[in-house]
Amino acid sequence: MNIGQFAALTGLSAHTLRFFEKIGLLQSVVRNASGHRDYAEKEAQWIEFINQLLT
Repeated sequence: MNIGQFAALTGLSAHTLRFFEKIGLLQSVVRNASGHRDYAEKEAQWIEFINQLLT
């Protein structure tokens, strides 16, 4: 799923997701042929875990 769909699913902004990737909290985000991020279910589970730690 693209970053907009993933942001809607997780409740985080696209900016926050990019920041998490930049600082290393999201390390395994795959890029598609056009270079766009392609998020998978494992990233959603990881974000859920991070959100639990932050609350």
